[in-house]
Amino acid sequence: MKFILLLFIISTLISVVLQLKYLKRISNYKKTPFKPHQDKRPVSIIICAKNEEVNLSSNLGFILNQHYPTFEVIVVNDYSTDSTSEVIKTFQNNYPNLRLIHAIDENSKSKRSALKLGILKSKYNRILLTDADCKPTSKFWITEMNTCLTKKFNCVLGYSPYEYKSTFLNKMIQWETLQTGILYSYRAIEGKAYMSVGRNVMYQKSIFLESENFEKERGLTSGDDDLLIQNIKDKSKISLCLNPESFVLSQPKTTWKSWWKQKQRHYSTSPFYDKSSQLFLGGYHFSQFLFWSTFLILCLSKEWMPALFIFGIAIVAKSLITVQFEKVFKVPKSVLWIWPILEASLLILQMGIGISGIFQKQKSWQ
Repeated sequence: MKFILLLFIISTLISVVLQLKYLKRISNYKKTPFKPHQDKRPVSIIICAKNEEVNLSSNLGFILNQHYPTFEVIVVNDYSTDSTSEVIKTFQNNYPNLRLIHAIDENSKSKRSALKLGILKSKYNRILLTDADCKPTSKFWITEMNTCLTKKFNCVLGYSPYEYKSTFLNKMIQWETLQTGILYSYRAIEGKAYMSVGRNVMYQKSIFLESENFEKERGLTSGDDDLLIQNIKDKSKISLCLNPESFVLSQPKTTWKSWWKQKQRHYSTSPFYDKSSQLFLGGYHFSQFLFWSTFLILCLSKEWMPALFIFGIAIVAKSLITVQFEKVFKVPKSVLWIWPILEASLLILQMGIGISGIFQKQKSWQ
């Protein structure tokens, strides 16, 4: 049991040190300052939609009413069977910069074909991606993302939190989104980006076309955003935008079943990450597993008192760090109050999703 206690102490130190390391890099990250006379080149916003009449009706207005000189919004209708096209045509009566394109690959399992079609049909060289169930949190979304796309950077990773609802599932989603945001933000700052959030990412059209490998990824239902980042050769040219006015709010899943399927689809991409990214993510999650599993074992042993003491110190330290992350990623405070429960629960669920994903394959991106 002494060995287990030693493992617990080591995993606790690793966990706290890693969080401090991530916080230092992210909080010290220098945001690209907005200049009033900065070059505002035209932007093409691409949205792939499959049976999204409700979401487009609610969210498209927030995108079309951005404060930006010149931009177009392209909605690629991926063989919808609802009134998606009719919704777009209604908006077109008031917004001439809104374009409707119909996908041409009916057998595609992912949105890759629709996405590439939209980008090829776009007028402008700056491409900003989002989804139908998303809306910018401000009217300066395009401006803020564009500010970070400079001569030095040809890709900008944005952040996309989920709308808050007072359910345990939603708090779990909020916590998982925060953890994901911390990890990919840290790696991007380090010049080792491994993923993006397809709900909020910007590219030079040339880097997208140079890096996409969609033809060889036709069998995958997810990962068009992550694998594109994996294919960008020079990761030092990938920037990060963490200004709250650049955030894009997304609609969360409202049932455990739908969330489980979504996570299965997302996690199915991780085996295609480069070895460095796999080791980074594997090490992070293993340290979490070691922390919680050794603590539970010690609670059932004679070493429960020192274990409880160390656990208490770790919880206090990580809570103070998490509060600082809240200032960056704007996480609802009610989520922070129960973060230890959420972290432990998410760890168990992630293990279950990983195992079930081996036996259950996804059939579509929606």
